[in-house]
Amino acid sequence: MAPMPVTDAAPAWRRFCERYLTAVQEVSGSLPITEHDPATRSPCEVGEPDEHGTVMWRPVSRRPRSDLAAVQRQANVTLPAEVRDWLGGWWCLPIEATLLGEPMVLLGIASPEDETALGARWAQHLAARRLRHAEDTVPIGAFMNGRFLSVTCPQGEVRMESPSRSLGFVAGSLGDFFEMLIPQAP
Repeated sequence: MAPMPVTDAAPAWRRFCERYLTAVQEVSGSLPITEHDPATRSPCEVGEPDEHGTVMWRPVSRRPRSDLAAVQRQANVTLPAEVRDWLGGWWCLPIEATLLGEPMVLLGIASPEDETALGARWAQHLAARRLRHAEDTVPIGAFMNGRFLSVTCPQGEVRMESPSRSLGFVAGSLGDFFEMLIPQAP
């Protein structure tokens, strides 16, 4: 299999990760922390869990990269190259950010098991959209009020949606979207 090309989103994603880690370190003095799940160790985790069951983490490049072919087959969708490059190129837990002044959570794939679960969630989302004869999208983030962010497939536009309809255009590409995000320290 040929290596996946790096898309325009790759440098924007790296810059966002740097901004996120800096924001967290300015507030806490350390890397982000998360609850450790002993059944599923994430490559994002740094060190061992502490006495409270939390562990530090940071986004980390996947080696080898995933082309997300299994996710695409499971969800029966053709993902934009930027989505494959981002989610197939990084292990990452969900990240808190602000978009257009509103708090949201950005999706991440934390482990191989998480990648399989993502394919199942996307398959359900796409089945519901196809019943309504709506274009294919895959969710990539969520707001606290039930709205979510999605990427059109295979075009790659970032959109805001509700469970029942598309609410509008956010960005023309994932790279532009990453530049719009303001990282939030948990």
